[in-house]
Amino acid sequence: MTLGTDDMPARAIPDPRYNEILEVTPDAMVVVDGSGHIVAVNAQAERMFGYVRDELVGLRIEQLVPLAHRELHARHRARFMADPRTREMASGQGLHALRKDGSTFPVEISLGPLVTPEGTLVASAIRDVTSRRETELALALANKELEAFSYSVAHDLRAPLRGMNGFAQILLADYADKLGPDGLDCLHEIRDNAERMGALIDALLSLSRVARSELRRERVDLSQIVARIATDHAARDAQRHVDVEVAPDLVAWVDPVLARVLLENLFDNAWKFTAATQDPRIEFGRAELVGGPAFYVRDNGAGFAMEYVKRLFSPFARLHSAVEFPGTGIGLATVQRIVRRHGGRVWAESRAGEGATFWFTLLDETGGEP
Repeated sequence: MTLGTDDMPARAIPDPRYNEILEVTPDAMVVVDGSGHIVAVNAQAERMFGYVRDELVGLRIEQLVPLAHRELHARHRARFMADPRTREMASGQGLHALRKDGSTFPVEISLGPLVTPEGTLVASAIRDVTSRRETELALALANKELEAFSYSVAHDLRAPLRGMNGFAQILLADYADKLGPDGLDCLHEIRDNAERMGALIDALLSLSRVARSELRRERVDLSQIVARIATDHAARDAQRHVDVEVAPDLVAWVDPVLARVLLENLFDNAWKFTAATQDPRIEFGRAELVGGPAFYVRDNGAGFAMEYVKRLFSPFARLHSAVEFPGTGIGLATVQRIVRRHGGRVWAESRAGEGATFWFTLLDETGGEP
């Protein structure tokens, strides 16, 4: 393999303390000057790329990049030098590096400027993520198998439920006069339980899809979504009057489908638990907290005691009677999974009888919370 140095001598890092720092860093470290030549590496970089140090120093950094990506890499490098700041390199774009023997491997790279009297250098921390990629692939395959199994089980469960419901309907239609009040009550109970079981199966499948669906981020107006959800609820439940306040123009870089599911579950929750409240009110907004900005859905409904908050986001967890507040117990578990998939967190604050506030954060595409 011919090494390309463009006959340009690489500058050495002027302060020997930098070299000491490089050697104690667990990642492979490669330091590059403004012209793209390597000026320093550590022992981990030698092992990763299969070169000895003297071969690497003076080499153009693009020699460590697969041929098909060198031109793009050079453009990325030029953009970084125009705005040198610590960040991930081309995060999420599936970067690969090239060893001396010609083999390639997936990497993640963190970049940071290193200011010296001779000029700004670029320090690159390089991580071989081959094992992680293999694990992710195996997990993706396992998830596909699990999804197929889930749908198969759901289909097998739905068939007897449909039979139960169908026969109950026949009995109600054709034999109601022969069953008497107690018999009719039993049939209604059978039918209602079959319908609840069907709804539970649907909710479990929905929770499963949320955990495994591909994330497609885009700029989404969350305020518009909540406003539409509120309009839908008001139309379906026309006898209720709920004061809904939606802060305008709250946007986030999220998957639009999952964002709708997230907000719908939180709004459903608020709508349901304000059913017995005089002058019910639901708010959607955003606030600056100590740890950064967060969105919230707030209501003045039934609330809950904070001693039970750890159970709140577990599947099937219920803090209130299913008779008083019906539901599958899956909604908040779904909310938590969606928020976590977006790199955020969700939590709740409440007092029994005084309403509840559900807070959540969502990381944007650059890794910062909006």
